[in-house]
Amino acid sequence: MPSSARLRKLAGAVVLALAATATAGVAGTTTASASTPKTLSLPSSSLSSSAALAPPPASGFEKVKLDGGLSMGEPIELSVLPDGKVLYINRGSTSGGGQVRLYNPATKATTVALTLQLDARFEDGLIGITPHPQFATNHWVFLFYSPKVTPLVNRISRFTFNTSTNVLDPASEDMIIEWPTERDLCCHSAGSMTWDSNNNLYFAVGDNTNSGGDSAGMAPIDERTGRSPQYDAQRTAGNTNDLRGKINRIHPESNGTYTVPAGNLFPAGTAQTRPEIYIMGTRNPYRIWVDKQAANTLYWGEVGPDAGATIANRGPAAYDEFNRATGPGNYGWPYCGGPNVAYNDWDFAANAPRGWFPCGGSAGPVNNSPRNTGLQQLPPTKPALVWEQHGGSKEWPALDNPGGCGAPNHTEVYHYNAGLNSPNKWPAYYDNKWLISEYCRNWIKEVQFNNGNPSTGTPTVIEPVLAGMNLVHPIDMEFGPDGSLYLLEYGSGYFSGAADAGLYKINYVQGGRSPVAVASSDKDNGLTPLTVAFSSAGSSDPDGDPLTYAWDFDNNGATDSTAANPSFTYTTNGDKRARLTVNDGTGRTGTTLIPVVVGNNRPTLSLSGLPAGGTYSWGDDLTATAGATDPQDGTVPCASVVVRAALGHQEHAHEEGQGTGCGFTVNTGPIHAGLDAVQFFVMRSSYTDKGAPGTVALTGEKEITLWPKQWQAEHYVQLNGPKVVDQAAAEGGKRLGDIQSGEWVRHHAVSLKGITGIKARVSSANAGGTLSFRFDSPTGPEVARIAVAGTGGWDNYVELTAPVTKPDDGTHDLYIVFSGVNTGTNALYDIDSYTFTGPGVSTPPTGTTDLARGRPTTVSSVETGNVLVGANAVDGDPATRWGSAYTDPQWITVDLGASHSINRVRLNWEAAYARAYQVQTSPDNSAWTTVFSTTSGDGGVDDLTVTGTGRYVRVYGTQRALSPYGYSLWDLNVYGT
Repeated sequence: MPSSARLRKLAGAVVLALAATATAGVAGTTTASASTPKTLSLPSSSLSSSAALAPPPASGFEKVKLDGGLSMGEPIELSVLPDGKVLYINRGSTSGGGQVRLYNPATKATTVALTLQLDARFEDGLIGITPHPQFATNHWVFLFYSPKVTPLVNRISRFTFNTSTNVLDPASEDMIIEWPTERDLCCHSAGSMTWDSNNNLYFAVGDNTNSGGDSAGMAPIDERTGRSPQYDAQRTAGNTNDLRGKINRIHPESNGTYTVPAGNLFPAGTAQTRPEIYIMGTRNPYRIWVDKQAANTLYWGEVGPDAGATIANRGPAAYDEFNRATGPGNYGWPYCGGPNVAYNDWDFAANAPRGWFPCGGSAGPVNNSPRNTGLQQLPPTKPALVWEQHGGSKEWPALDNPGGCGAPNHTEVYHYNAGLNSPNKWPAYYDNKWLISEYCRNWIKEVQFNNGNPSTGTPTVIEPVLAGMNLVHPIDMEFGPDGSLYLLEYGSGYFSGAADAGLYKINYVQGGRSPVAVASSDKDNGLTPLTVAFSSAGSSDPDGDPLTYAWDFDNNGATDSTAANPSFTYTTNGDKRARLTVNDGTGRTGTTLIPVVVGNNRPTLSLSGLPAGGTYSWGDDLTATAGATDPQDGTVPCASVVVRAALGHQEHAHEEGQGTGCGFTVNTGPIHAGLDAVQFFVMRSSYTDKGAPGTVALTGEKEITLWPKQWQAEHYVQLNGPKVVDQAAAEGGKRLGDIQSGEWVRHHAVSLKGITGIKARVSSANAGGTLSFRFDSPTGPEVARIAVAGTGGWDNYVELTAPVTKPDDGTHDLYIVFSGVNTGTNALYDIDSYTFTGPGVSTPPTGTTDLARGRPTTVSSVETGNVLVGANAVDGDPATRWGSAYTDPQWITVDLGASHSINRVRLNWEAAYARAYQVQTSPDNSAWTTVFSTTSGDGGVDDLTVTGTGRYVRVYGTQRALSPYGYSLWDLNVYGT
């Protein structure tokens, strides 16, 4: 998904591995909820005939572009028809609708087959497409979409495809099934559909649950009264009476109804269950596929949660899963993850654990959520087949995921057909190989099994497929009737179209490879007469053959120019789609196209109030206005402009809301994941115009990326010299080390608007040196300088601050340049993190006042030899803190000046946080009432909902998390009336 500032790719190197599945629990658990880890031994192999073949080289495959660019919209899923035509869908928008688009290989053109009006908030919209297995005779296409109706539902409908006009008839719609949903918060809609050999339809529905809030990237099971239901996945994925968080199976009938086949998870008539459920306990089963040649074995890619590391008393680092099912079952979410590893039954009101859920035993978890409408006793849970885990996948190192960006996608078993007369079908080597794909990490891999049978065997070897081929977020793929792999790439957008989105066909070629066509133009829209300069720069032939060029500017099949870089003037309106074909002289060709819309101008968008690269505080509001100008539409009302916000995490995002250009505010909420994760907000404005006579509508967009004020030093976009090293006491588990004088790192697209200072968390066993923060180059204008002295050890961190002096509030690349005197091979210092101080571009939520801001404090102690006084915790400066002596207990009290009804207390802990503490109120600073208590604090930001009354508020710590240190708070905020 897309950012005006692209992040460094965090995926680890591909490693070949041998592993076997196991059932394991969180380290340290001893209850029946998590079994003892097992020592694994590999099964003996009995490989299929394809295993004896040598794998084909990646150079034996070619990637042919069929469609691409912004005109695709936000591409989601594809289906290849029996005659080789390709249907694909874009998710669409609430204002403009979603499209079914058809690529015709005979004309090499793409047309719109259907536009549906949608409620496309968050991840809903037009999100699933599949033709009926008997499409050749009945011409039925099934769509999974979100209609604009009240109450809110998602729906699967059947449409009839007109083979003469290549359109889907909207009047032919038969609604097959629909179910309730919620759209107050993001996310997880899934939407994939597939068929088995009995013409049963499987459809995947996500858990419709937000992964943020107080879940800390763990199990979202917040049962508190007054909280949005979308923070509790027990109401969906863990609910036997709800189709969400499931893979469901039905049999559509010819009259537009459906029946339920035998063999689902719950027999028809079972109280408090839905008979359509085949698989339960899924979070976001984004792509599903059934192997009709192997007893209808079901496979799916399961996008997991966001926890970057295991929390000892709460649950594991996040698992992303690739799964297999030969029958119905419960795959555990939100109680278990990956290889049946348990989460703790977290009490969100007390911020404390209740005990581990049972995972992998003879009895399943008990769902006692007050929002559960199904059975309390759930079926036993089943493990994933293979998985990638954030922070590193020790069981499957070939799927190692140290960066934490995981999004399993389509999976499919390839079946080689020796009798198929197709020059581009994939080779026999891949016969009966299970192929898996990853959206976030841009790869396709093959999984081999001990007995050569993916439906019954144990995985043994995972190897890369198409190594070296550039993939830009593959969001769907499937093998077509010609044996080629059809691939849909989302591109680098977030909830939007992207210039690098594309529809491709990956062919296996022998005896030479086809040339690659690359085309560009200086214009892609405008009024007649429209003169466009085209270029073939970048076109090439992998075998080194000379190229000839053929341009078809109006896509009528006739060659209009053979020049490498021609110009052409359009005199009639239309969606022209200029096509370049390059020929290598051996009969092999490559093609690409450039959409050119003649007769209409793309709208120009603005997004005001927030500079690109501005910085924000978690829990604050971001507010923007937007406008659009369009020559054909005239004045565009601000209410017609859509503004959307997305919370970015690594290289994917979750939509957090949308509004209009008249004024849109989104709250950033609590920090979404651990400090090891790259996090950011994307704000985007868009407007789709009304089109013009004889041509199509155009969408204009404006997008900016905003950054949190606290950065981990290892989250750079360019590194010149230092090394990233693992260190347990570092905030994100890593830091920059081995820093030598003259080296630097670069961060992309940063605005220091509202920033008055920069703080660095550093350590050094040597003499130290200087950090110089500069705009645009290592020698550009200096905006801050921090002097670093020796700290007494490489693991002895200190925070150092410096004021910011900047030439402007614009957007710049920010370089941190390191200098000092190196002694031999000794490094200058290590850097853990940077924090920007000052308000930045965010504001506290409207209507909330921090009652503690600037009020008098008293404390039990202050850290020896330091000035970390209590007033620092209530001064509103995130770079100052209170620090206590290194003993238990310790406390800090704030005098609010008068009695208040208190409903919220927010604690922003430094690395020295409280494991056990209470929040207390008092009318007189003597008699105390505890309004919150925990013995399992985990640091970071504790944003607590409380009920209490008093003039005084005290945080009373009874157990430190880091015994060599005391208690330390950056901020103590109190809210109420």
